[in-house]
Amino acid sequence: MKKLLVLWLAAVLLIGSANFITIAAQETQNPKGELTIPWEEFKKLLNLEADQIVLPMETFQKLVLQTGVKTVPSYTLKEGNVVLKREEFKKLVDQMKPPVDPDVKPPFDYLITKAVYSGVMSPDNTAFTATLTVHVLKENAYLRIPVIPQNMALQDLKLNGKQALVVSENGYHQVVISQTGEHTVTVFFSLKSSLDKGPHKLDLNIQQTPVTVLNIELPMKEIDVEVPQAQQVSSRVSGNRTLVSALITPGRYISIQWRKKLAVTEKIPPKLYSEVFHLLSIEDDVLKLNADINYTILHSEIDQVRLAIPDNMNVLSITGDGVGEWQEVNREGQRFVIVPFTYGKKGNVWIYVQAEVPLSESGKATAFSGFRVLETVRETGYIGIALNTSAEVVVAESEGLEKAAPQKLPQQLINKSAKPLIMGFKYLKHPFSMVLDVNKHEKIAVPVATINSANVVTLFTEDGKVVHRMIYQVRNSAKQFLEIQLPEGGDVWSVFVDNQPVESSINKERKLLIPLIRSRSVNNKLETFPVEVILALSEASFNSMGEKGSVLPEVDLLISQMIWSVYLPNDYTYNYFSSTLEKEEIIRGVNLFSANRRRYDQEAMRQLRPELPAPGATLGLQSDELKEVYKGKDARSSFKNIPMEESQIASQMAAEMEFGERLEKMAEGDAGGMGTGVLPITIQIPTSGQLYRFARTIIKPEDALMFSVVYTQTWMGNLVKWAVFFLLVLMVWLNRGRLKGPWDWFKNQLNSLQTFYKKHEPSIKKYARSRMTPFVLFGLLVILWPFSNLLAVIILFLFWVSLVYQVLNFRRKKKVAVVAEPEMIVDESGETKPVLSSKKTKGSKR
Repeated sequence: MKKLLVLWLAAVLLIGSANFITIAAQETQNPKGELTIPWEEFKKLLNLEADQIVLPMETFQKLVLQTGVKTVPSYTLKEGNVVLKREEFKKLVDQMKPPVDPDVKPPFDYLITKAVYSGVMSPDNTAFTATLTVHVLKENAYLRIPVIPQNMALQDLKLNGKQALVVSENGYHQVVISQTGEHTVTVFFSLKSSLDKGPHKLDLNIQQTPVTVLNIELPMKEIDVEVPQAQQVSSRVSGNRTLVSALITPGRYISIQWRKKLAVTEKIPPKLYSEVFHLLSIEDDVLKLNADINYTILHSEIDQVRLAIPDNMNVLSITGDGVGEWQEVNREGQRFVIVPFTYGKKGNVWIYVQAEVPLSESGKATAFSGFRVLETVRETGYIGIALNTSAEVVVAESEGLEKAAPQKLPQQLINKSAKPLIMGFKYLKHPFSMVLDVNKHEKIAVPVATINSANVVTLFTEDGKVVHRMIYQVRNSAKQFLEIQLPEGGDVWSVFVDNQPVESSINKERKLLIPLIRSRSVNNKLETFPVEVILALSEASFNSMGEKGSVLPEVDLLISQMIWSVYLPNDYTYNYFSSTLEKEEIIRGVNLFSANRRRYDQEAMRQLRPELPAPGATLGLQSDELKEVYKGKDARSSFKNIPMEESQIASQMAAEMEFGERLEKMAEGDAGGMGTGVLPITIQIPTSGQLYRFARTIIKPEDALMFSVVYTQTWMGNLVKWAVFFLLVLMVWLNRGRLKGPWDWFKNQLNSLQTFYKKHEPSIKKYARSRMTPFVLFGLLVILWPFSNLLAVIILFLFWVSLVYQVLNFRRKKKVAVVAEPEMIVDESGETKPVLSSKKTKGSKR
């Protein structure tokens, strides 16, 4: 029986261990040593599915403490355990707060939250007691907390009523604290002060704290005490002492000032002095007045001021510190403006007045007399005149005014005007007046939009198709449409504004109306945005020979600079270009026999840049890559009379390289996600062609932009070359008898030259071998270079010949030079003597 009981217990323990291992395998342990088990296991552990939850009393109390609830849910006790309803338990669990991480570091090592400075002033010093409330947050550390500056005489320092450790460094007396929590630091120190000698002032440097309180006893009565840093100051007299209490705003120092109270005397009437700064701005139909009045009020406070205004002046606004709602009144035919103050004013007071005086219908004889400041002992002022219109201003008459140079006016008046002052006056008293004649002239309309640059690429196909791609960099402030005059038979294939397709329209005059956006302002400067138009025409096809040309459509904006690139078919020779634009250097003049060609290879471009770049982006090709794309002549253009920056040429080349890809993308229907900008027909874009460029600056809308070229097919050009060659040979053969005379003359000239050389051969060789010859030739080269390029080139050639001759001659002489070496021999008397022996080098003659 005992054996069966033992076996049964062992089986129970085995099953329990297996269940524990299964649960433990699902647990995770974090680095803090806390165990996390699945919610299902937690429910089974506490039997959460039951209607009642049984918890030990200790666990229940910890749960209530962590939730922070003030009202404990109702429960019953059973065998020392707490029994809760399942709803109450879930409500309690939902209110649980996450545990505080013990590793969270405080944001500060310490805080000084409050400081109370209590002082007692004696005839030669003031004794202070500072009570600081310090909170130490950092654990397990010794902190040095500064309390007062070192320039104060420290008497004693206590921490929580006991003597504390003090160190003095970094300009402060510092208390050493090692325990966390709230501490009270009491500092006893003294500061030098004087009751007899001035100034009657005491400056106290302090630690900045959120709460700062000052209490000080002064051994005087009948005094006024000021603390500028205090928001609240109270004082009372106790015996022969004045007790002052102040609440200080957070700061680094406290200034205490005192003076004897003045005896109350009879109130003296106020005295007013005024200085007025008038800015008179002349507009199209009105004189605008912006005046600053500077009052100096002495003796007593005033609660209002008055201004007398002329009949032709309208006051718009009166502002200033403490200025109330002003009123205009009319008394005995005189207009007044009453300006009240919301509180009594004394000392320096500013009032700002804005008014206007209408101009007469013709602008002539407009009187201005300003306003008069009343109840003042003296009024002076200055007048500055600014012109905000295109009219011409003349001061016809003036009275009581003295002219002043605008630059000599007060700086305050000069700074009030956004534009330079054109006239200046000053006056010493009222009344004063001036009569202005404003002569209005017809205004010139200022362009609200311009084209900063234009990049145009034109493609000619052999069957007569002409495709223009025009990119205008527009700077626009208010223009609604860009107008382009379309040619007869021209079809618009796409319109893009700021790289986005737009819907455009055509009016009755066949002008394309492109809606524009407003340029973005960056650093008070309007940026440009691109407007792209692709236009197609159908013309006669190329023949064996003839003339081709094109005219760009007229644009209603001024164009600062344009570069026009033209693609022409390869199988032709282009003999002469004419254009209203400037031609690049390689096509200037007549091209009959030489082939000044620049061929563009689209296939090479696709291999180098398979993807189409973003509009306006540079392609970033190296010089070697450019030679693969542009074959023949140099890829870059040079113009004789128009300086071109590298960035402008690069931008034009980018437009050329993306031209074919752009059309192909449009032919495939990729137009930026809108219906506009899709080619109506499919065309075969040529992969190569001859490319030539034109340029022009400052293009008005009425200026014609065109070019034409005389062309022949390549085989015809070659035929003409050979025909000319054979014709020249034939002419030489047929005139060989006539050519015998010139040939004989030429031989005679050569013989004369040879005779001259033989006659003067010694002199020629002498000067040619002279070491001064290269220097003389170099001097002639410097002198002749600015005057004659031909003579400079001849002298340069002779200089190099002479220089090479001198180098070779020097090396030859070095090889054949006789080297003198001393030999030592012994004579009959036994003495050693040097003897010179001549040794020739290996190449010398014997």
